[in-house]
Parts: sequence; C-alpha cells; structure tokens
Amino acid sequence: MNKEKILCGLDVGAQRVKASFLRCTHDRSPEIVGVSQVSTRGLKKSSVSDLRELSDCINRVLSGLAEKAKVKVKDVHLGLGGHFIHSRKTHAVIPLADRGSKVITSFDIKKINHQACLLGINLDEKMIHEFPIQYIVDGFNMAANPLGLYGRKLEASILMAVAQNNLVNNVYKAVQQAGFEVASTAFSSLCAAEASLLDEERQKGCVFIDMGAQSTDVLMFKDGLLKNFTILNIGGDQLTEEISRGLNLPFDLSEEIKRSYAMVLPDEGAQTIKGEILVKRETGYVTIDRSNVCNITTPWAMGLVDKIRQLVHQVDLEHHLLSGIVVGGGGALLSGLIEHIEKKLSVSTQLAKLHLESKHLNNPAVYAASIGLASRVSQETFSALFSLRSQSSFFQKTKIRLRELYQEYF
Repeated sequence: MNKEKILCGLDVGAQRVKASFLRCTHDRSPEIVGVSQVSTRGLKKSSVSDLRELSDCINRVLSGLAEKAKVKVKDVHLGLGGHFIHSRKTHAVIPLADRGSKVITSFDIKKINHQACLLGINLDEKMIHEFPIQYIVDGFNMAANPLGLYGRKLEASILMAVAQNNLVNNVYKAVQQAGFEVASTAFSSLCAAEASLLDEERQKGCVFIDMGAQSTDVLMFKDGLLKNFTILNIGGDQLTEEISRGLNLPFDLSEEIKRSYAMVLPDEGAQTIKGEILVKRETGYVTIDRSNVCNITTPWAMGLVDKIRQLVHQVDLEHHLLSGIVVGGGGALLSGLIEHIEKKLSVSTQLAKLHLESKHLNNPAVYAASIGLASRVSQETFSALFSLRSQSSFFQKTKIRLRELYQEYF
C-alpha cells in the first residue's frame, strides 16, 4: 500500500509566520501541498509579548492552510529564526586509555560531544543544534570523523545553536494553545540552507545568507560541514525604520515603500533613478522623490555587506567559496542587493532556489525555511516507518555496538 504522510513546517518569524505542507511517500520525492503566511502578532523583540495573539496567528495560518489543502495536521516542525538563536563554540578533552591506545568508538564520540555541550551551555538555555567542527586525536591528528582510529586522548570543537529556554517554551505553549503539537525544533536559517543548497555546494564551500526582519543570519559551509554561523542584528525592519525617520513617514507606509520602490544603487549614485512616489498625509497627497528612498537604502546595504565580508574573512573562507553565495529570506528580494554583494565580495551570488519545484511558489526564497523544516525530516521519517530493511538495520546497529564493546574491553 502506498502510504503517505503530511509534514508541516512552521517558521515563526519576527514579521511573518509561514507554514508549508509537504506530502511524503516512501517511494517518491516530497511534494509541496501548499504554503501560507500571516503577519506576526504577539511577538516583540525576540520574545512573546501576547500569548493569545501569537497563538491566534499560528492557528490561522495552519488551520487555514489545512482547510485549503484539504488535509489534517496535528504535529508541526517548528523553526526559530536568528532573533531567537545564539551561536557559541565550545571545546572539550577526554582521556581514552590510561596505558597504550584504544580504538575510538561511536560511544567515545557521543561522550565528548556531550561533554563539550555541557561545558558550553548555560542552565537557562536550550540546545537546538550541535555541529562538530573538528576532532583532534592525541593532540596532533586532526580528523573530521575519528571513528575507528587509535588514540589515547580525544579533543572536540563544537559549534552550538542555543536559545533561551523560557522563550522557546513560550512559543511551544502558543503552538499548543493553537491546537497543535511541536514534533521537533530547528534553526530556521539552517533548514532554509538545507532546502536551497546541494551537497556538492556545501562540500566545495559556500555562504548562505538568510535576511529576516530583525536579523541577518550568515551560515558558512565547507567540506560538507557548517564551519560557522553568525547572527547579525541587522534586518529589514531596521531599513524600514531608517526610511521612516529619513522621510518622516509612518512605519507601515515606509514598509510598503521599501517593498515597492527601494533599491540598492550602483556606485554612480542617485542620478540613475528617476520618478516620484505619491503618498497620503493628513494634509493631503504629497510626492516623494524615489532617489531619496534609494539614498537611504544604499548606505544601509553597504554597511550590511561590509559586515558579511568581515565575517567571511575571519573564518578564512574568502578564497574557498567555490560555490559562491546564496541569499534567501524576504530581504533577498531587495532590488540590486544581490548584484551589490557579488560586486563587493567578488564572488558569484544568486537568489536561493528550492530543490522542490512547485506551482504554488512565487517567491521560493521566502518559504525556504518552512519547506526545509518539513523536508529535513521526511526521509528519516519514512525510512523508519516503511523501510523493509528497518529490522535488519536494527540488527546491524546491534552488531556494530557489540563489536565496539569487544574492542573497548578486550
């Protein structure tokens, strides 16, 4: 029987709550059933300000999409944006043997990963992800995967994504009050990168930039690993506020102007932009020169790109980005921004594209995170539920574990 499962990705952003439904079967690629978004309410400055309003937003986007797609969903895979997440690196060392050497087992790797995370996390924080960056055996042998090597001492460097425990629990409660359950939690920008980047691109080296309303998340990949990620407190809302102050306009009107008319100018300056914008004030309609909007947008974009360039330089990846830069999120749609990044960093830059094609998507970069949240669990879910080899896989794992125990004590 061709069983199927509907997986739901819920991306709780500072400005928009986005949801995506994927239909998954064990014998074909996931199919996008539908996507939807609503304005975020009840969330302010990276914390829940009104539980009832946030719960209502979640209920509207999920229930509305479920009714439109004619499917039923109970569990959601929750994504938290950069305004919730903090990055941190940690390091740990454990002895493997008092005398001689021993074979490093999966138990040893789990042990040192756990030890490093315990040393790096605070009591009031929740672990969202852990990314092993490097292992060192006996102080000199560096390895991406030390499994099976001989050694007396094992060191590990771990990159962690953590969030404040109470902030996460408040979002969980909003989801539950909306009538749904949280099945898993992940970093939204990481899921967007997984949905947009090929394994080959992450292997060769690339930077994924996820531009949100309150933060810009910069993820750097090399050799198939996430080498580093940084949360910049620069987002689309900051640009809107600068337009609002510079033109003496309300925030909502400035947001509309940004979406429709803002663009990053080339170095030649504002003389390349002509036209006027008609806006309504209390005293009547007035016109605003479009070049004034662009003159506010361009310095903001230049400052952002300079910070991104500094981050890439710090990780020493400037000359190793063979797959270039991929830009996602709502801020990626800012006209002229991608061209500006490409020119200033001298690296091929493109808008994020999803592996999953769908006629439902007009702006795939906007929904990359919510789709990635659902698709990242689809394969493992169905391999566990429907694979005929699941039982043999269990015996294989047991066999490996018994062999490791033998190597440990004999």
